[in-house]
Amino acid sequence: MLDIPTRIERLGFRTYYRLADLTYALGVATPKRTVAGLYWSYEPTNPHGDDPGLAVLDRLPDDATVLDVGAHVGEHAIPLVAGTDRRVVAFEPNGESADRLSRNAARNGLEERIDLRRAGLGDDHGSLPFYRSTFSKCSAFDRERATRWGARVAAVEEVPVYRLDGLVRGVDADGDASADDDATDGNVAGEPVPPPDAVKLDVEGHELAVLRGAEATIRAHRPLLVVEVHDGTADALRPWLADHGYDVETRGDVWVCRG
Repeated sequence: MLDIPTRIERLGFRTYYRLADLTYALGVATPKRTVAGLYWSYEPTNPHGDDPGLAVLDRLPDDATVLDVGAHVGEHAIPLVAGTDRRVVAFEPNGESADRLSRNAARNGLEERIDLRRAGLGDDHGSLPFYRSTFSKCSAFDRERATRWGARVAAVEEVPVYRLDGLVRGVDADGDASADDDATDGNVAGEPVPPPDAVKLDVEGHELAVLRGAEATIRAHRPLLVVEVHDGTADALRPWLADHGYDVETRGDVWVCRG
């Protein structure tokens, strides 16, 4: 038997996601004010308006390149690009979230400025089962995380997963000036990813695998890392970051990591 606070929390999440389905279906976009500026979104609320990671990323130069890994519907990518010359490469393996990111970007006239890659990142090239949750933000490569807060698994899909080092120009395994051939097929079609000035990670517990697949990129370019830390991952992330010369500043669940 669930206690009353848990039942209320779960009801809140169910209500939110039903409302989101409705606002996207009806095409109701509203302005969202954030620490990085104003933008429009079909999301019913503005959960990242005062996000400390977004604030740090917005201090980057106006021509910076940011990789948004676990971009969801664009709550970071869109305000970071709006009104600047920044480039964001957004990785999102959840097809529904990627579709919504694309709609939000178009609503702001930024569809040409955000390079959307419909794939996940990890420590190997291939594919993994992806658990698409009824609460889209919970969707993950781990079934347990996809069922948090009373959510259910709506579908299990095989999605492409790539090592970042195989995508970023100049740091692939062979040291060539272009990314691996496999990096430009299917849902990841496009130019090699430019060297990043910053990488934002919010991948529902999959963070360490992404970092392991990005070691050469991190070693070569020392990007700012902004990591959303999830339950059970901190103990593994801290030593990895320390071993790679990164200092960690914690801001709640957000880690700002500078090398």
